[in-house]
Amino acid sequence: MNKVIEVKDVTLAFSPDCQPELAGINLEVREGEFVCLLGPSGCGKSTLLRLIAGALTPDAGEIRVFGQKKIPGWQRLSLVPQDSLLLPWRTVLENVVLPLELGNTGTGQEEMLRKARAALNLVNLWGVEDKYPHQLSGGMRQRVALARALVGEARVLLLDEPFAALDAIMRDQLHLEILRIRSETQFTGLMVTHNIFEAVFLADRIVVMGEKPGRILGEIKVDLAYPRNLKIRSTPVFAGLVGAVQDLLEQGWGGNHEA
Repeated sequence: MNKVIEVKDVTLAFSPDCQPELAGINLEVREGEFVCLLGPSGCGKSTLLRLIAGALTPDAGEIRVFGQKKIPGWQRLSLVPQDSLLLPWRTVLENVVLPLELGNTGTGQEEMLRKARAALNLVNLWGVEDKYPHQLSGGMRQRVALARALVGEARVLLLDEPFAALDAIMRDQLHLEILRIRSETQFTGLMVTHNIFEAVFLADRIVVMGEKPGRILGEIKVDLAYPRNLKIRSTPVFAGLVGAVQDLLEQGWGGNHEA
């Protein structure tokens, strides 16, 4: 599989007087993979995602998307934030069509609306096109954010704890939606999470991070067959993977690492 994201020896400090937020990060994500970045709060998971998205610039090292250090590689990448960040004055359909309007691709309005409706169908949202964000549940708003990320046919999705604010039942529903959409679109995904069970259920590979400074402790390959369903979480193999991730995560607790 081709390398879609390449992070090479990346270091970032927000101030010269403080410890680096990230130190010597190396990461690869290949086409079609779904990789979870997992670690404690403050280890730099979301910062790394923003670096990959191009919102931040590293102090050292380099980042390539589709082999390129800048756009057009980045044009095939979309970010799904923890907060849906929908524009409250725009309807659901208007929010989803926004990336196409900003992209200035020369596509006609009717074609853009067709693509926006298709993206809403992909996330199983019907009959809400004319509603405003405040009229939707938290889970529905996250589905709209996901549709907005998919509308431009992005090949890579960066997901920054998109389900953290949802209740357990809604999280389970959206986990299944992510797996279904992956099977239909074959997108490449990189998701930040602090939930071990979520990571094992969704990922092909889990990259575990430690803090002070943010660094990669190691990774766990998730050898669970597809399609996956919720019952798999009660199996011994699932429990074994959760334990392996927990063991790796604990290596970074308490600053127990070489200077």
